[in-house]
Amino acid sequence: MTVLVLDLKSVPDPAVGKRLLALEKFSDAEAVLAMKTLRVAGHQSNAVPSQQRRVVAAALVVASETQFAVEEFLPGTDEAKMLLAIEQRVLAANAPVWAWDGVRGYRAQLLARALATGAAMPALFAVRGPQSLAAHFGFQPENARLAELAAAHGLPHRLGLRKAETEAAHARGDHQKLLAGSAADALIAYLLSIALKAATGEIDEAVRIAARQQVCDWLKRQTAAHWQQFHAVWKAL
Repeated sequence: MTVLVLDLKSVPDPAVGKRLLALEKFSDAEAVLAMKTLRVAGHQSNAVPSQQRRVVAAALVVASETQFAVEEFLPGTDEAKMLLAIEQRVLAANAPVWAWDGVRGYRAQLLARALATGAAMPALFAVRGPQSLAAHFGFQPENARLAELAAAHGLPHRLGLRKAETEAAHARGDHQKLLAGSAADALIAYLLSIALKAATGEIDEAVRIAARQQVCDWLKRQTAAHWQQFHAVWKAL
């Protein structure tokens, strides 16, 4: 059985902000600032909701008993093309899509991006996907942050990216940072799910060890700097 674990990295979409707040004459930066200011006024937080964010990087873990890979995606100038590339990969794998906090965050975000870009993604949305790994194991997503649980389990959680770090990397045009952070978080979510499946009895210890070894073997073959760093940090813990 193939397992797919998706991670998305996103930033506030100034086009949405301009239309929502009638700011068409303002710059992108001014529109984003207005979006955050509005959130602070109404919610005591400047976190722009997922439906008002565009995807700037993504990673997809593709794992089965016989294969393992983490595939990475950047939009370039065409977000719809990137989303459709992910859709085609999901379609080829013919498996449900999971994310650490899939239903609450990613589904709403992808539905909004489907509207914004005109992309059709039926495979991604199949079986109410992306499904939430946090909810699957009984966590309340807001109380089960990926980085915190990864730290508890000894995974290299600092290599992932939080929202503020994603926005900062995007602002300075650091596409490699975005890609590395998304890929790390996708792999961390997968590894954490393997450990939790073993803890809850979904898989036995032999399967857990085999899956972990499969990831280690894949990491050893990777030449990209972010994967070499991941492997070095993971071994050091």
